[in-house]
Amino acid sequence: MSTKPAPMHHEATSTKHPNLENRPATLAHTPSQMDTKYVNMLLALDSIPRLHNMLASFFTWILLAGFVLFPGTFTSLQNAQGNLSNEVGKKVITAVSHVPLFVIAWLCCGIGAAGMIYLWWRWMHNYVWLMNKIFLPGLLNSFAGLISTLANIYGVQHGEYSTTGKVTIIVTGVSTFLCGVGTLYYSLWKIRRVKLKHDMQVGKEKAGKHGEGVIAPSKRKESQKGHGLV
Repeated sequence: MSTKPAPMHHEATSTKHPNLENRPATLAHTPSQMDTKYVNMLLALDSIPRLHNMLASFFTWILLAGFVLFPGTFTSLQNAQGNLSNEVGKKVITAVSHVPLFVIAWLCCGIGAAGMIYLWWRWMHNYVWLMNKIFLPGLLNSFAGLISTLANIYGVQHGEYSTTGKVTIIVTGVSTFLCGVGTLYYSLWKIRRVKLKHDMQVGKEKAGKHGEGVIAPSKRKESQKGHGLV
């Protein structure tokens, strides 16, 4: 009586991909090299509501509109009829020519300043956005208003500073000073510090031929060696 040999059961063998076996374990747990505060600020620019970007442009623009309206309230020397030496002439030159326009100018400046302060408080931790949307446009618009005021004083009033002229000089001067201080503070201190930390961690970035941004190769290799990628 012959017995057939029992069938042999082939053991299931698992094949592993050679690339997976040789892959460094650090790849799965390597933190992003670009996870820096500076990069996070740049990425957060896309998450800021479009409405707030529009409001920032509106508030800085209406601030400039108020500065432009102020010189329209100056009394021209022609209205004084050459009687500046008399009391009548002095009262004319110090009077407000258009009171409603003067009020509107103050409202525009107040709305613009209040809106800029609110947006500064709302996004105070994103230095890049504040620099590009609030302080730098505010500085340029305030400086333009200051130049416009001086041009009207020495053009329309021949260098005679009326009451509205002095008020406008003070308002535009203070606005230019505050926005200038904010621009210098954020550009030379806050943004510069986070940018230096970013360069130390990732490598110094260059603008590239078309502004696409390129990291210096030497720095990139050093960063990859530190994370075991090369």
